[in-house]
Amino acid sequence: MTNAQLFAEAWDLEPSVIYGSAALFLAYLWVVRFRMNCQTALFGSGVLLMLLTLIGPLDFFGDDYLFSAHMLEHILLYTAVPPLLLLGLPPAPVQSLLSFGIAAKAERFLSRPTVAWLVAVGAMWLWHLPVLFNAALDNEGIHVLEHLSFLIAGTIFFWPIFTPLQSHRYSPVIGAVYLFTAMSANMILGILLTYAPLGYYPTYMRSSAETGAGVFRFIRTVWKLDPQSDLNLGGSFMWMICGLLYFAPLLAVISRLYPGTEERKTAEKGFGDAKSE
Repeated sequence: MTNAQLFAEAWDLEPSVIYGSAALFLAYLWVVRFRMNCQTALFGSGVLLMLLTLIGPLDFFGDDYLFSAHMLEHILLYTAVPPLLLLGLPPAPVQSLLSFGIAAKAERFLSRPTVAWLVAVGAMWLWHLPVLFNAALDNEGIHVLEHLSFLIAGTIFFWPIFTPLQSHRYSPVIGAVYLFTAMSANMILGILLTYAPLGYYPTYMRSSAETGAGVFRFIRTVWKLDPQSDLNLGGSFMWMICGLLYFAPLLAVISRLYPGTEERKTAEKGFGDAKSE
């Protein structure tokens, strides 16, 4: 077996995921009347990233072989896919949806900083408790629920940052504190996982001697990735890659604290006019 052969076989073309992703993108195109622009590209990128994450090598390796692959899959579903989908939403359909009382009430409640923060950070911490993490590996229904919860929790979390309705976004100060504390909480989880003792996630602990000539043997003997290194790598992904994916919107929010060049020029001109009077 070679790397190329392994990655060529590492796909699980689950029909429900493929059809669901296609239906989501077609529904979006119908809502925006099949207009193709930057927003459509962003939403389409989010759908494509979600699809590839759920049917590609990350899912294949994460289900049975590598804790680090499973961690990266969670990170993408939680912190990369939701922002892309939200950035692709046009304001008009969202405003129309929120004209319904129940939708508006749900949005107001879930957009509260404490609620959105606890839902998202709580989902990430809870699903990495060994009892829940291992249950998801052993039961496909629980596994699907786990992935859905990451997508939903990530969408709830990033909604007040990336909603197309400017008036519904957090102020820069609240947004910065909100993002920084969530980033810190997930980095702490990543550090704890990086230095956790072996044994919490037994699915990934098989040795090459126990697995014959299969994928595990390839991982252990060719990639030289033993269970301890795999655990350390997965934890490092959580506090490094997840941290970076939080850091980008954090910078964007902080930048809102400072007026743009044109706004500064206008303000300076107005001040100069007032002073001359």
